[in-house]
Amino acid sequence: MHPRTANSNTDGAATATANRPVGRAEHVSAAAFLYTIIEAADRLREARAFDGSAALPLDARSELLRAIERCGGAPSFADLARLMRLSRPAARERALAASEAGVVELFPAPDDRRVIQAALTPAGRRALEAQRLPALDWLFTLLNGLTPAAMASTDHVLRVLSARLARYEREMRRRCTPSRPGA
Repeated sequence: MHPRTANSNTDGAATATANRPVGRAEHVSAAAFLYTIIEAADRLREARAFDGSAALPLDARSELLRAIERCGGAPSFADLARLMRLSRPAARERALAASEAGVVELFPAPDDRRVIQAALTPAGRRALEAQRLPALDWLFTLLNGLTPAAMASTDHVLRVLSARLARYEREMRRRCTPSRPGA
């Protein structure tokens, strides 16, 4: 499909069935939509609860705990680096700091003792559970007036965008990875 044409099917994906030129107003509107999402995300990242604490735990340790949970097992430092889009040494440093804080346990992999894996401790699981639910008064003040249908629709849009971006990222990695002769 030509990049200057668009048509949407039921899930919003662009199709080539109607090659309708995209006008400047649509282009500007689409870009503004994405920048509005980015601005909201930035504001959520900086939001403070009524007691002055971070409204949503998005700090480095919280990100590490969520990455370990998302992995579903005991990820290595390399796995954590990939999940968090960090360098391996940066992921290692975060895991070591979390281990010192008692929320992560580090141990050698059973099949390769050179590889260190990370797992949540009971304290780490409790911290993760506490992160899931922001303060009720802050949450309902923020979302006051939004209907469940509006939130579900927004959730759908954000999940579709996230899935498309993840697919695009995988495709770009595949394209940019040089093929090895004889592989």
